[in-house]
Amino acid sequence: MMSRPLFTSRRRTAVVLTVTAAVVAFGSWALWPVQDSACVVYSGSYVPANASQAEIDAAVRESYDKAVAAGACGPKRPRFSSW
Repeated sequence: MMSRPLFTSRRRTAVVLTVTAAVVAFGSWALWPVQDSACVVYSGSYVPANASQAEIDAAVRESYDKAVAAGACGPKRPRFSSW
């Protein structure tokens, strides 16, 4: 009776690809820049109710940049630096 090997080349390839995808996903999550959790920025600008998401994001980004320039918030940093 012949026994099958534990890892065939197809299974080994699937395991290697899965582990590689998991490492890449965790690494990108850990390195993604985040702002300090103590920093809460309100845009303070008026955007129309029918404004696009891009316009809203631009207003929030501008307010965050002003808060960083004023020293109210720290700059964005990699997520892992506070571990």
